[in-house]
Amino acid sequence: MRIPVTLFALLLFLPSAMAQSDERPANFREAKKQMVIIFSKLNRPTTLYCGCDIIFPKSGGYKPDLQSCGYQIAGDYERGNRIEAEHIVPVWEFAHKMNCWKSVEKGKGRSNCEDTDQIFNLIESDLHNLYPAIGEINKDRSSYAFVDKLSDADNPEGYGQCRMYFNKNKYLVQPTARSRGIIARAYLYMNARYNLPLDLEHLRLYRQWSRTYKVDDNECKRNYMIKRIQGNDNPFVTEQCELRIKHPHSGVKKESM
Repeated sequence: MRIPVTLFALLLFLPSAMAQSDERPANFREAKKQMVIIFSKLNRPTTLYCGCDIIFPKSGGYKPDLQSCGYQIAGDYERGNRIEAEHIVPVWEFAHKMNCWKSVEKGKGRSNCEDTDQIFNLIESDLHNLYPAIGEINKDRSSYAFVDKLSDADNPEGYGQCRMYFNKNKYLVQPTARSRGIIARAYLYMNARYNLPLDLEHLRLYRQWSRTYKVDDNECKRNYMIKRIQGNDNPFVTEQCELRIKHPHSGVKKESM
């Protein structure tokens, strides 16, 4: 049973969360700009789910190299050729129980929260929950819940070499192996920092994924840079990064597409 996020619970986290760097993005628009800067400093950065190389044009921004990952556009050519900032924990999941969302008509909750609620903007712009993803994947994923295995996917062919599967009737998505550790540590972070409800099934799943699909150098570097900007780390990433330093030759599961 999922416990709804309450304003009181979020307020408990607000004082410590706000006591951060002056560089911390105040809203999602600013966070997206910071994310481009962060990923431009990584070693051959890639998109979250499909592992496409990220290109940084001189004109600014970024775009995916679809050939680098064998991605095939399923239907949305425009969004399939661009990168978007994916909320690993969807906005709806952490916001739909907030008063700013519930108090307005359907379809206007997010814009109302962005205009009126400081706590919402704090959570929406948290860089630990943002990651570059191909726009078509971001759209198709929507707010679907992650599962370990889908037996009845709507798109059994995936997106070329990107093995990302959806069931739109059940609102479920099976993510690629390469993204599972990042997904898990984002959910565990949001649960710990903002009291995001997680049922026992998903709590166990994300703990398992975090153990199986461990951090790499880029995830550690991203975590460090976000801490400098935002004032706090993701402790579930930090813990593994520290172990990597202590045991540099420990075995790490290879993450395929």
